Amino acid sequence: MNCIYCQNPMDFERYEFLMETGRKIICKGCSVENRAVGYNDFAHKTAPQLVMVPANAKETIRILDRANRRAR
Repeated sequence: MNCIYCQNPMDFERYEFLMETGRKIICKGCSVENRAVGYNDFAHKTAPQLVMVPANAKETIRILDRANRRAR
């Protein structure tokens, strides 16, 4: 469970996630993926849906944050 670039050990949860999704075994420090923000969309009474938004989409995050506060 070491990073393929820096050979540092990584968390088991991250390793498990990367294996399930078929991605390279890379630690957070070596990763080049953009950061994302997740929100629960309560469009249905019992089954919220996870909505992932890029961290640089400020206006979309503001709208989702307002909607998320209203839904609770």
